Amino acid sequence: MFRVMGSMMPYRNRAFDIYKRNFSEASAVGFLSAILFTVFSEPVKNLVDLGEKWMELTGIPYQMNIALLGFIVGYGTTKMFLLMRMQLFKMLLAYQGWMFNPKSVTTQMWALMLGLLRGNGKYPTFYFESLLPRLPIPELNSTLDKFLASMKAIMSDEEYIELLTNTETFRVKEGPKLHEYLKQRSINKRNWLAEFWLNMVYLGWREPCAVNVNCYALDRKAQPSTNQLARAANMIYHVVKFYQDVVDETLVPQYMQDMIPIAMDGYKRTFCTVRVPKPGLDEIVTYKDQKHVVVYRKGVFYSLDVFKADGEGKEIQVSIPELHVQLQRICELADEEKDTCPVALFTAQNRDFWAKVRERLIAIDVNRESILAIDSSIGFFTLDEERPKDIDEEAMNSMTGQGTNRYFDKALQYITYANGKVGINAEHSCSDATVPGRIWEYILSMETYKEDGSVPKAPDHIISKLKPPVKLEWNLSGLEPEISESMEHFKKLAFSFVTKSVFADFGKGFIKKKRLSPDGFLQMAIQLAYFKMNGKCVKTYESASTRMFSDGRTETIRPVTEASVAWCKAMSLIKGTTREQKILLLKRAINAQTKLKNEAVVAMGYDRHMFGLYACCREMGMEVPEIFKNKYMFMLDIVSTSQTPTQYTDIWREESSCLGGGFATVNPDGYGISYIIVGEDLILFHVSSNKYSTETSSHKMADAILDSMNEMRELLN
Repeated sequence: MFRVMGSMMPYRNRAFDIYKRNFSEASAVGFLSAILFTVFSEPVKNLVDLGEKWMELTGIPYQMNIALLGFIVGYGTTKMFLLMRMQLFKMLLAYQGWMFNPKSVTTQMWALMLGLLRGNGKYPTFYFESLLPRLPIPELNSTLDKFLASMKAIMSDEEYIELLTNTETFRVKEGPKLHEYLKQRSINKRNWLAEFWLNMVYLGWREPCAVNVNCYALDRKAQPSTNQLARAANMIYHVVKFYQDVVDETLVPQYMQDMIPIAMDGYKRTFCTVRVPKPGLDEIVTYKDQKHVVVYRKGVFYSLDVFKADGEGKEIQVSIPELHVQLQRICELADEEKDTCPVALFTAQNRDFWAKVRERLIAIDVNRESILAIDSSIGFFTLDEERPKDIDEEAMNSMTGQGTNRYFDKALQYITYANGKVGINAEHSCSDATVPGRIWEYILSMETYKEDGSVPKAPDHIISKLKPPVKLEWNLSGLEPEISESMEHFKKLAFSFVTKSVFADFGKGFIKKKRLSPDGFLQMAIQLAYFKMNGKCVKTYESASTRMFSDGRTETIRPVTEASVAWCKAMSLIKGTTREQKILLLKRAINAQTKLKNEAVVAMGYDRHMFGLYACCREMGMEVPEIFKNKYMFMLDIVSTSQTPTQYTDIWREESSCLGGGFATVNPDGYGISYIIVGEDLILFHVSSNKYSTETSSHKMADAILDSMNEMRELLN
């Protein structure tokens, strides 16, 4: 569920935006054509059989008649050309053969035409949204075949026979009916999955957002300043600047392979956005025309205006030096404040619990106003007192904080530590990692400081005109038991999260020299590590972005295949396997993973389709087919993996690249593994697990991944 609130709508209607652009272009050509027809009226009269009848029917003077004719010809021709161009562009975007046959003549011709049509013009942020293809629905038989192939790699023979029986029954019995219902349901939807996925996977889930849903990203390897307030001022300024670019639609659209436009709608749900707890089903609310951020310091919340009027009364952004002064004021005020507020603890609670507490809170005017200030803020910023000593402490703090200093409902919250380190915490239902990832890359790339790590000083006459920060007031009387319960709940939740970060001894440069897919190589390293620790391969998730489709989010890659299992066994169980055989099996496993990845990117995986069929089953009120009752269908992934993308735009530099981020394991007895490839020589893994589990260890798994990486390097050398 989405809701937009506010008196103004800065995001223009996409259809109107395209129409306005095309109308202005066609009008310009029309007027130019009218002038030319008027100046060269005699040749035009001879070329166009205008005749005396037209002159008599219109009753318009000759020169005006010629001008009108010129405008109609110019305007009509241009409109027709633009319409044909748009339709051709849409047709080209629907082609996905480039993913599987990148060097074919067809793909080369397609790329040439796409490049010519797109040109080098600067397009509004959301210009391509209506041109993106609909999310396709795979064929039922293809989905079921892929499902069986994936499950066979991780099941015993007895389990597989049972699943095979369930699947074949579903193929001829319930499957076709559900598939047809899904097709009919999708006719009027640009993305048949979006509503199902958002409500059933995210907003309907009752577990806390903290740890279970939210994810984090870390600072740069070499931080540019140790000055906490200088970095916070930079962060606030560039967050607001990015927000303005989104509102004004001057943010450059993002392209896959520097060529194919991808969905940008996620940026509308990143700023001024909050996940509101509601009984049974939460709601995502985005506010418009907001001018403030919220800053948290030592148990106190402050609303801070980030826009001001210049000398001519025009609204402009508050500068970095001015923000630095405001943050100093907040620190001074917070140091003197004795009335602190632990309300953020509730955002780490069970969603139904929090929904009830929130209703009690907003019944009191002062609480309602303060919650509204947080919910509607452009961003939520914390000035933490912690000083993370290493990357693991930084990851732990960025993921959980102390409970009271994180507001887990906000789409994005930005953290600055006392030693100048920075990080972000993202609520996952609002968008997937590629959206906050680009924002974070922009912030880290745009930071500027003096040589000593400080920022320039703002002139006194400007400082005196700044609106002072406003403390948010609270009345939590009667909620003492809920606060105490929430603190205990948070401590247990935060304590359960354990993460270990490790750097590989080599980067993607080596992998590419061996003509192997870096992503496939790292996935096989993870598979080999788990196999050596546990003697088996298990259900594994890898995310793939489907943003090349309208409102696209993700599809699942299943990297465990019969080929990967055979390779893992050859590396650790089967004696006498030669080096050449191991290399052959490794390449075969990587090729299988790459094929599945390519299929997932073009929405031809099986997971989302099966999920959609199950959602249709529930919507229709049908009896649940046996295939959906099988424990392997919806069992939590034991190994959940994701690559943190880098280099979203040309501003990326290796020295300002973040060191990745991470997420918690979705299975209490599993692992959450993210990895980032920075440049040619740096690969970093973030490995998380549940501290309460007796079957997992982040530290052991991280070490096992490094051992696998080194073993694979030696094998290829």
